Amino acid sequence: MLVSCTMRKRNVARAVAVVGALIAFNQEARADFRILDPIVDYRELELEHNGDVTFDEPKSGLNNGQSYTYAIGYGVTPWWRPELEGEFEAVPGGNHRFAATTMENTFQLTEQGKYWADLGFFAEFSHAARRTDPDTVTFGPLVQKQASDLFGLDLGHDTLHTLNLLVAKQIGSGRQDATPLSIAWQSRLRLNPLYGPAIEYYGQISSIAGPSTGTPQQHRLGPVLVGQYGLEGYGDIKYELGYLFGLNQATERGALRWRLEYEKAF
Repeated sequence: MLVSCTMRKRNVARAVAVVGALIAFNQEARADFRILDPIVDYRELELEHNGDVTFDEPKSGLNNGQSYTYAIGYGVTPWWRPELEGEFEAVPGGNHRFAATTMENTFQLTEQGKYWADLGFFAEFSHAARRTDPDTVTFGPLVQKQASDLFGLDLGHDTLHTLNLLVAKQIGSGRQDATPLSIAWQSRLRLNPLYGPAIEYYGQISSIAGPSTGTPQQHRLGPVLVGQYGLEGYGDIKYELGYLFGLNQATERGALRWRLEYEKAF
């Protein structure tokens, strides 16, 4: 009887540890599913919403993870756009909560179309809503290239390729010394301003400097529909809607992501 009771306690402890590890893994490896543009539109106001939901087996610890952000930004100068963002999230099996307040900055480094590619730099500070969670600093280059083909294949329309390489560092209480790298890439076919097919890739590497967190890499790939609708002098509405497929076992089977943005120049 004593042995049986001890084994049950051990099994319960293991189950709690597994659930805790899954939640911690999901929180740490979570990355925004969005492509950052290196181009700054001077004197343009932007209201933006991003969201995503993950899909997997009900008890996998990867199903029904949710993330929602709401942001307001403005092109203060021809080369700098600050943005204030509120982040909400729900880990698989958890309730929605306000996660962080984030101050983002996009710096356009080159004149659009002047060089082989347009270059920018992104830097943000994210202040966690809970005192027990660390704050995060994220930064890295943004690269965009317009071309008349797609990987050498002439499709009869222009294509737009964007790459983001962002590293993150935690600071404050409860921080980890790892330096994760997030990779985001999109190739878009410009068929029509109202709609255009694209393909996206998102990669998450647990650490490129410092001790590893031990979490596996995550990789996602999928199609996206991108478009813009003009409101005849009242600004523009942009949208993105896509589905990302997990490429390895550490990643959920699928994730639905969307973006809605209103912009107007003043």
